[in-house]
Amino acid sequence: MILLVFSMIVLPSSSPGVKAYSDHPNLFVSSENSIFGNHISGPMITEVVVREDNTQLDQAIGQPNVSINGKHLLMAQGSDGNWYAFFANTDSAKQADQAALSGSSGQSIDFGVFCSSSTTSSVLGVDVSQTDGVAIPDSAGLSGTTQGTAGFNSCSGTPTTPSSQNNVIRNPPSLNSNPKVPSGQIGINQNVWPMIQLFTLSNNVHIEYDRSTGTQSVDLDYSDIPNISISLDRTQYPSGSDVFATIDDAELGIDPTSQDSWTFNVGSTPATFYQAFAESGKSASGSGLVNLIPYLSSLGFKDNGKLSMDTSDVVNLKTNSVQTSTSLSGGYNKLVTFVETGPHTGIFESSIAGVSTIGILSNAPRSHAGSITYNLQSTSIVSGTTAASLNVGSGQSQFGPGQKETITLVDNDQNINSNLIDQLDVFRSSAKIPTLKIGNPITLSSSSGVTFYNSTKSISVPSTVFDANSLRLIIDTRSQSMPNFQKITLNLGISAQSLKDLFIDTSQPNSNGTNWVNYDLRSFQQQLGITSFSSTSMTLYFGSVGSSPVTIVTPGEIVSGNGLLQISNSAISSINSMSSSLPVFLEINFNTSGKISNPRDTQPIVFDLFSFGIHNNQQVNNAIYRAELQETSPNSGIFSGTIEYAVINQLNQFDPALIKGLKTFGSNIKFLINTELTDANAIHFSILGAQSGTSTTVTSQHNLPTSTGTVTLDSSNYRIGSDVTITVTDPDLVTDSNTIISYPSVNDPGSQADDTVGDNNGNILLEVWIKGFRFQHCTINGVSYGGLAATGFTLTETGPGTGIFKGVFKMPSWICSEDKTALISPVGGNVQAWYHDFRDAYGRSVIVGSTVAVPAKTQPTITNQPVPKITMPMISTSTQISDQSGRPLLQSPHVGQTINFKSMLSNIYQNSQEISYIVQIKDSSGKVVFLKWSQNNLVNLSTTNEEISWVPTLPGIYSAEIYVWNGMNSLVPLVDQNQYKLQVLP
Repeated sequence: MILLVFSMIVLPSSSPGVKAYSDHPNLFVSSENSIFGNHISGPMITEVVVREDNTQLDQAIGQPNVSINGKHLLMAQGSDGNWYAFFANTDSAKQADQAALSGSSGQSIDFGVFCSSSTTSSVLGVDVSQTDGVAIPDSAGLSGTTQGTAGFNSCSGTPTTPSSQNNVIRNPPSLNSNPKVPSGQIGINQNVWPMIQLFTLSNNVHIEYDRSTGTQSVDLDYSDIPNISISLDRTQYPSGSDVFATIDDAELGIDPTSQDSWTFNVGSTPATFYQAFAESGKSASGSGLVNLIPYLSSLGFKDNGKLSMDTSDVVNLKTNSVQTSTSLSGGYNKLVTFVETGPHTGIFESSIAGVSTIGILSNAPRSHAGSITYNLQSTSIVSGTTAASLNVGSGQSQFGPGQKETITLVDNDQNINSNLIDQLDVFRSSAKIPTLKIGNPITLSSSSGVTFYNSTKSISVPSTVFDANSLRLIIDTRSQSMPNFQKITLNLGISAQSLKDLFIDTSQPNSNGTNWVNYDLRSFQQQLGITSFSSTSMTLYFGSVGSSPVTIVTPGEIVSGNGLLQISNSAISSINSMSSSLPVFLEINFNTSGKISNPRDTQPIVFDLFSFGIHNNQQVNNAIYRAELQETSPNSGIFSGTIEYAVINQLNQFDPALIKGLKTFGSNIKFLINTELTDANAIHFSILGAQSGTSTTVTSQHNLPTSTGTVTLDSSNYRIGSDVTITVTDPDLVTDSNTIISYPSVNDPGSQADDTVGDNNGNILLEVWIKGFRFQHCTINGVSYGGLAATGFTLTETGPGTGIFKGVFKMPSWICSEDKTALISPVGGNVQAWYHDFRDAYGRSVIVGSTVAVPAKTQPTITNQPVPKITMPMISTSTQISDQSGRPLLQSPHVGQTINFKSMLSNIYQNSQEISYIVQIKDSSGKVVFLKWSQNNLVNLSTTNEEISWVPTLPGIYSAEIYVWNGMNSLVPLVDQNQYKLQVLP
């Protein structure tokens, strides 16, 4: 219904796009409004507009013949070619102007000054004899004008430029001032415009336009306004939220050309003010305001025009861009301002630009209520909380790498503003942030002693961590003032030992990785005037502020209000040199000036310390991620974002570029894992919520498995010059779901990964063997011959996030021999690919041999054939090859190095099974150089690990064959033989 009304409401009179109803398309009357049954009352001013096709401004045109209850209504032509008039009820206009006399001229409902109907056209420029009189902007150049309820006099003199006491037509259309025609086409004096024509109105008001093609008319009803109401946007409000109240009352719409505003004092001294705060945000002076409550009855108001509230311990009265102050002089300090949604709509809202003057206290007790009353209609404002829910994806228990899943938070308590799309920003103190913590990063959870400094003094301010989930420090400067502050310090509440336990010192044995600062200082940018962070530094002190400094962020590193920055290895070494028991302090020096000036909100900040890599051969992953979700639509209470993760591999596990690609803040979170996180180690994505009024943590738990990769060849045989296509399928290799990932081959003779897909540090991802050894380069008689790298072979993902990687090289005519001393033909040999899977489905590092992809074939339909019985295997096996420390064997071993063959054997049958676990090693000639087995009895539905070790004594190429038999007596295989190629270096 409201949308229909809006479609029929005309634009402001100054707009060339004025519309009218279909049965009177050329006649527009501002008070025509189906919501209120075309009723007008009190001092409402009605605008009448006639629009014709002939809008010439430079030729004389007769004015349209318009009447009101049979009396001629003067119409003046505007600069847009349309014709305009304004009228009001005589007595109500006088009463309104009388009320305005008790305040300042030109404020409240000031109609200007009055002239009687006997005023001659030589004064006003037009004949007003058919009116009761007229209201004009002011008395400049005139005598005989009256104000208030005094009887009208005939005015005399020559109107001069007015100072405009009129405050009830604030946006009038400009008159046609073309010098070829009289002013406004009717000769009206420009200085008496806008002119309000006054008539005695009662009940039916008939406006008629006598047009050459027929009569067009509108009927109004001058009596009490129907359908007056007050409503709220919802029935229950979370703490800190906005309350959007709406008053429907046409009588409040005095000015048909502008949005009217009404301000009510709901304190101990009730008051009603017209235009105390204008749309521009300017407020009238206190002495100029008029409390209209004593005048409402004489103005034609009944029970409307007055608003009262019981704020109780629930309601918070506040400001917005229109009502810029919470008080007015005269003891009015509980103000609520309503602004019309548009000229002459009669619909008034407590908000502008999505910010209401009514809100809920941040500490409002659950289920308590205040109330708001207008026109004897009262409605309750109830505080309350609702239970939150948090899900990733469709609620599944796990999701994999390379998958961008949707985060969905349903939390109506964070639906603070029903008119806007709410954003859960880290820098907004009232926001509760969905958070994922992995490992044990250091945060500000134990910090205290926040101090601000300028060049002459320091001030200490309170701080707290109210949300133990997102672990932001809330700094409270609301009652503080300090110009030109440049830095802050605080006690981190930890010892140097905590930093030593967290950070990875790469100078120590069996340790490698990176350390990071994760920060968010946007609240200082939003509220405290820090406009740039480019010169900001961060320094740790040990023992006390100023003592034993270690700079962890230098000027020039920070480019925005939040981010992730690497800490240098030299800083880590300095930290490790500190006495373990010393307390740790943080200094953030902005090296620019900020300003504390009693801000209205607190300032949340984030300072975290992360580490990723290996420490004493143990995997390290310490980080925290905060999702800044966005509401899906205004008032939905549903917040959304995305989340994904990357899995480390042997090529990127120590690469800072991988860490820099993480997203620790924002609506699209990306985090890192270094092994499978399932069951007891599953991640917990959580948010602080409420249940029955009590704070609780709402958690979404998910398993993050790693995947067992596969490698396939596109054919079982190749001709010289034909393409060899290798496909590796492993979602763990996807480090960014939006990007096609590539892994190039290594062309570095000094690296053990030369002529493989790997890196210069000797880490191998994929090897290609031809004729039983690596496809490698060599130099013979001074001539270089290329291997895999020379072909430009690269594993490239088939599309963003697919986890399928393909590489192609052409089968060469000649290859380098195993010892690189000759060129030999590849004819008669096999092509094999070996994928070094850093994390299989069990979280282990394994080497996977290639198989040949079998293309799908169309099979003929076979009818009347018995369905073969499928026998389920009794034993399943998974093998890992590792060194003497149990680490995965990702590089070629050396002579004398222990090689372990460890297999996980699972009996998935209902009966117990005797097993023999056999490892046989053959050299390149096929000779068996090692054979060993173990025996066990595997009970039904159980798993065991069998391990056999071998120490090679000579370099060369070896084949390792692993068998699982039904005992050494029967020699019946229980699983297929597994075979692995090993190159043993000197």
